[in-house]
Amino acid sequence: MIQSPPSSPASPKLSLADATLIGVASMLGAGVFVVFSSAYALAGSYLLVSVLLAGLVAALNARSVRQLATVLPRAGGAYGYGREFISNSWGFLAGVAFIFGKIGSVAAIALAAASYIYPAAKVEVAILSLILMTGINLLGIKRTALASLVLTAATLVLLLLVGFVGLQFQSVSTYTSFSLQGVLTAASLVFFAFAGYARAATLSDDVKNPSVNVPRAIVIGLTVVLSLYILVANALQNGLGLALQFSSAPLRDFVEISIPWLPTEVVIVIAASSCLGSLLSLLAGISRTAEAMALDGELPRLLGRRSSTFNTPWVVELLIAAIAMLLVISGDLVWTIGISSFSVLLYYSIANFAAFKQLGRQKTFSRVLALIGLAFCLTLAVLVPFESLLIGSALLVLSLLVRGSLKKSGQPR
Repeated sequence: MIQSPPSSPASPKLSLADATLIGVASMLGAGVFVVFSSAYALAGSYLLVSVLLAGLVAALNARSVRQLATVLPRAGGAYGYGREFISNSWGFLAGVAFIFGKIGSVAAIALAAASYIYPAAKVEVAILSLILMTGINLLGIKRTALASLVLTAATLVLLLLVGFVGLQFQSVSTYTSFSLQGVLTAASLVFFAFAGYARAATLSDDVKNPSVNVPRAIVIGLTVVLSLYILVANALQNGLGLALQFSSAPLRDFVEISIPWLPTEVVIVIAASSCLGSLLSLLAGISRTAEAMALDGELPRLLGRRSSTFNTPWVVELLIAAIAMLLVISGDLVWTIGISSFSVLLYYSIANFAAFKQLGRQKTFSRVLALIGLAFCLTLAVLVPFESLLIGSALLVLSLLVRGSLKKSGQPR
């Protein structure tokens, strides 16, 4: 078994609860507040099928990541797994897919938070949100976990309230036409709301006893969020019916109709807070993956430099924040969401393939599950909008070409 790298005893470490909270905070961000309307428009009364399918894909991916994290407890997630069990090139592809996808998510979530906080100055507030969350990350990983707890607790309470109130309603008028493509495309959208379930794997170097706690954090976090999404999807479908597909803020609309004693301003505040919590944990995950790639020489080594005071990779965190700010300033970020989905699904495709390779020939059933996860990820990846598929593919191919050119020329990275 591969041993985890030694760490400084002075470095603050995440407990199982800390790692789980960061994973839950990653999932309960902007996605849960926006994806169900678009997903319902595609899947109709089969919305729960799409949610369960997205959860199944996430569970298969989590199973592979859990297995790999047990034998390779190091930062970087599928980047490290791809290098160890497939090849350095596949690991590099997983790493850049993760970074591209998540920086797009960071920009989109910052704008989503700003649209709740102060939509009249959305760009300015989004930039301020990025500065604030980056500053918290720069102060240390334990502060990231604490802030994730504070920002996520209210979201958990709101979603539980919506879910349980929704159980009291009978299904209202809805449409039942079935489209396989619609259900699958809806699942790809809902999968965006699950992104973050394996965040603990990208933070392995910062987790106590990572070979035990990382797999447990992934399982617990995914189980909690899948249960919440099933409850919320059922509530929104039953409470709003056909109006769900036209709602830009379905949770707010549901509360107005079904929980009139709860001020809608509370929902707005919770939505903004949840977005900030997701933003916080996303920034931590991206920086640790980029840091691991820099230490391996796949990215400039300057990006792996850590603060001597707070033990955080400050150079790469500042760079990620700067790139996200540029995306925010650029305006239209609709296509970046598609790129994010495409890139993250490719990232988990490589994780599943790494799990298949790592198992060898002894565990046939587990290898089959890894291949099923791989097939699901690739299927959903090609269902993103064509423009996103084209741009995402071009970015990844360009990264591979630049890497190959630098290696051939022997230039330092």
